[in-house]
Amino acid sequence: MIDQTPNTRPIKTKNSLTAKLSLGIALAVLGAGQQAFAHVEYYDLNQGAQIGDLTTAGKAASKIQYGATPAAVLALGGSSLTAAQRAANGIGGAISATSDRPLNNPNLWNATNQSYTGVGSFTNVNYTSAASSATVDVNDVTDYGWGNGTNPTLGDSHKVDFFNFRLDQTSKVTIKWNVDSDGTYIDSAFSLYSGVLNYQGHDDANEKLNPVVVPGGKRQDALDSQTAPVDSQGIASSYRNTLSNTQSYVGQFNALANWGQSNVSGDWGNIAFLKAVNGNAASAAGFSSNAADTLETLVITLTAGNYTIAASGALNALANASLGTLGSVDSFGLTNLHGHLQFSAVATAAAVPVPGAVWLFGSAMLGFLGLNRRKTSVAA
Repeated sequence: MIDQTPNTRPIKTKNSLTAKLSLGIALAVLGAGQQAFAHVEYYDLNQGAQIGDLTTAGKAASKIQYGATPAAVLALGGSSLTAAQRAANGIGGAISATSDRPLNNPNLWNATNQSYTGVGSFTNVNYTSAASSATVDVNDVTDYGWGNGTNPTLGDSHKVDFFNFRLDQTSKVTIKWNVDSDGTYIDSAFSLYSGVLNYQGHDDANEKLNPVVVPGGKRQDALDSQTAPVDSQGIASSYRNTLSNTQSYVGQFNALANWGQSNVSGDWGNIAFLKAVNGNAASAAGFSSNAADTLETLVITLTAGNYTIAASGALNALANASLGTLGSVDSFGLTNLHGHLQFSAVATAAAVPVPGAVWLFGSAMLGFLGLNRRKTSVAA
């Protein structure tokens, strides 16, 4: 269990504050202070392209692949319910039975089934069952997106970059992530999840998981409760207390637990938390001129399936000893920073079963040797 209790912030000297302020001004002058708003448009590490959404044909194929939204979910917020009935469950809009999640079949990776944004610079892209890899550079990173997702009020999903990949068999996966602006490296982090969200899912889009404000206060969303039903991937969202909690949630992005959301079409789903990576916090100032100080690396063995990476800057994160962070460093509010992600997956060799005949032969040999020893003993 990760301790989310905030520690005391590090004492900041006048010089450190001046340095932070100077960095913020410098990056803003370079254009890094512009706002970046992004829905879930995956940088697909197997295809080597950012996918904006699926077409009608692609959504039909996605529904076949993942299955329809479970009946238990539709019973709480399906399109057959009236607005009043959905509101009674704390759900703001109609949930669709359709899936809009990434397609696994490479034969469907074309313009007939999906649209491309042209964003992101991909190199070293390779995808086979035995080994896959990709390197991608993006320029829409915030210095705080991941950090906000560690707070009790969670984070805005627009401020995080999403990458997805799929494995055909159990593989050793290596992920590396870093954030910078012209050689100034920012404390960065990423979370790894199993499963994938629907394309174009985002906060403030008639979402199905944010608290609904009704007369008398916030109402617990039935899809985000302690007894929440699972999505078509078999994943349930983590519980959020919207009944007695006095703070408004910033968004739905949770860097340390399961979470989910929908798009405006009502395509809804969750992802399941596996690992958070934020071991190199650079310094108490949150930045460094040395890339090694902020580079985050994860090596992990994963079984076949679909996976999501949510990555961004880690400023504003709760100080967390279990994650190795040095403290909760204030964000500069910077966006449009450069992010560099490296991914590779190599299938692990399965143990080769020993044929039964070999075992029989071995038993026979042992018996023969035992008999030979007895003969030798009698002869003596």
